Amino acid sequence: MGFDPHLLPSMMKDESLIQDLCRFADGILTEKQVRQRWHLADDDIWFALGREEAFVERIEFVRTQRIRSGATKRELAQLHVTKAPAVLDKILSDERASPKHRIDAAKTLDDLAGFAPQTAAEQERVIIRIDLGADVRAKGGVPGPDDVLVYDCAVQPKTKSLDDETVHNQPHPPRIEQQEPIPPIKRGRGRPPGSKNKPKHAPQKSLPGFKTE
Repeated sequence: MGFDPHLLPSMMKDESLIQDLCRFADGILTEKQVRQRWHLADDDIWFALGREEAFVERIEFVRTQRIRSGATKRELAQLHVTKAPAVLDKILSDERASPKHRIDAAKTLDDLAGFAPQTAAEQERVIIRIDLGADVRAKGGVPGPDDVLVYDCAVQPKTKSLDDETVHNQPHPPRIEQQEPIPPIKRGRGRPPGSKNKPKHAPQKSLPGFKTE
């Protein structure tokens, strides 16, 4: 079967193919896996896709988005963690290994097998969803699932700050009991001794030729 160049436009718009080619570029999938999944045994089709600059730029754009969203990290971790049981089995089966290492390997294998009870308490979570599809639509493209960035994180428990602890540990100020008001001192008649103020009722001076009583 020969190469049909009319298939290229539809293939370059397939978001699932772009995702798999990103996985191939990051080492998550092999070239053989991508070719078998998408029936790209014909070298002409494979190399024709690589010569399309717009298609290659789209792959690089989606690849950067996958790295920023953490999708590449998660898929690589899922790929490499499958090697853990074989490594742990070697430690567990090695009689020359220390008992502590063999016990730790057994516990880790038990956790990976899913037999250990889940005792972790449920936590409140915050989910942030950022839609980047507007930029893709503006360029005439079709947004895919990776154009939406989702951040799922647990809410950290509130801890007491140093200032709160300092205020809490400070001693309370002494309580001041309310006392009855002290009555003012009553003075007797007349001016106090040594006062230089004039009396309130000073005798009026008489006019010349008149007597005052």
